[in-house]
Amino acid sequence: MQALEKLEGDDTIELVVMDVQMPRLDGFSVTEQLRDNPRYRSMPIVLVTSLESQSDRERGMLAGADAYIVKRGFDQVELLAAVERLLLSEHMPDV
Repeated sequence: MQALEKLEGDDTIELVVMDVQMPRLDGFSVTEQLRDNPRYRSMPIVLVTSLESQSDRERGMLAGADAYIVKRGFDQVELLAAVERLLLSEHMPDV
């Protein structure tokens, strides 16, 4: 809920990185809500989680996540590469 409230009040956010396991609303549900809102439909979303099963990964991608990174074996370089790729692809001009 706090993530959604924060987004509503800030036009400078260009990308969301969040955990799947959060207190009130899980990251899958937040991702789905963001994708249902035209304002955030194309905003890049990265899920970082301890849930590593293939079904969890598929659920994240079906919810609308652009990247799904598992915490076990977490690699900061992988996260930064995903963020850079998503931000650059969003700002690349269509040819």
